[in-house]
Amino acid sequence: MKSVILFSLVFCTFVNAQEDYSSNRLLAKSLNRLNPAQFDSTQEINEVSSWLVGLPTTGFSLLQSDNKLGTDEYELSLNLPFKSHARKHLDKQLADQTQSLLAITQQNKALFVSGLIRETIWHYKIALKKRDIEQSKLDWLNKQKSLLTRLVQSGGSNLDLLFVGKQLLDAQITLLELNQQAQLRQTQFHDITGVSEVPLSFVEDGVKDENTIFTQHPMVKQLQLSMQQADLQYQLAGKASNPINVSLTALDIRAIGANDRQYGVGIQVPIGLSKSKTQADSSNYLQQQNNLSNQLITLERNFKTQFSQLSNEHDFLNKKQILLEQQALKTKQIFTKLEQLRTNNELNQGLFFQRMIELIASIHQGELNQLYINQNESRQKQLAGITL
Repeated sequence: MKSVILFSLVFCTFVNAQEDYSSNRLLAKSLNRLNPAQFDSTQEINEVSSWLVGLPTTGFSLLQSDNKLGTDEYELSLNLPFKSHARKHLDKQLADQTQSLLAITQQNKALFVSGLIRETIWHYKIALKKRDIEQSKLDWLNKQKSLLTRLVQSGGSNLDLLFVGKQLLDAQITLLELNQQAQLRQTQFHDITGVSEVPLSFVEDGVKDENTIFTQHPMVKQLQLSMQQADLQYQLAGKASNPINVSLTALDIRAIGANDRQYGVGIQVPIGLSKSKTQADSSNYLQQQNNLSNQLITLERNFKTQFSQLSNEHDFLNKKQILLEQQALKTKQIFTKLEQLRTNNELNQGLFFQRMIELIASIHQGELNQLYINQNESRQKQLAGITL
């Protein structure tokens, strides 16, 4: 019983602190706790020149004559591989695509953490509700035990007292298991968010339009951006993206009695069809596009299947909720009637205790089912790619 009292105190602390953390703040704190070396996709990226394809190169050559009256030549050159206009345009598009992919990666990371938070909260709340139901049984049985103990002390049979004692032990074991489940979820929540208080007021709305939300899913956007990036990289394989090489040359010619220095500029411009590609480039491009396209098709098929399952489950739970609420009203009436029959000694005691325990659990099934509905709606949002 000490563990039950201790857990009740902890539970009260959770209730008092549940408004301290919004969903956005929980998500932000959780993302900050991720290991940067493992999850951070925004690490520093090397700067890319907006003018040059690669590094400039320099060259020096010396030509000496083996004739005493000959000339010696010293040549120094600087080579600059300038980007063509097409290459600059493609690089700008690739840079924009890279930034978009980094942003989508952050969204996927936030979505992953949102799923962890959602599932942990709902498992915790469901464990608490089951615990409350079991505690209701325990409270009622303790009252019955007190009454029966007085009857036995007055000379009555102890069979009913033994039966209630057994039911009490069953309830205590179940309560112990549920306390352990709740504490486990609370520990998981703290590990994820760094926050000890689980927000008991947490609830989300379901998803209305599955077709619209699928196109906005971060994983869909990531695959679409990857396909666009592959297309840009394929275009880079064309001759139009080859550099325009500019060479600056200084030549020093030395002869007996005279020196001559010459300076010049050389330009190499690629010629040929701007869209020409090798067969290897084309094959790799087609294979990459097919793989990404298949991933997108598979993602859409899985999304529709899972969303259909969640929608069907949601409809089922809502219909069940209506019946459970009606059942709760009937159950309360039966509960009152059975107590009256017991008072009038019109009901077998063993049967009475068994029925009353079942009725206590039945009264609260609607509350538990409502949590399953709310959990389903959070799972819809998670599947839709909507973060906290």
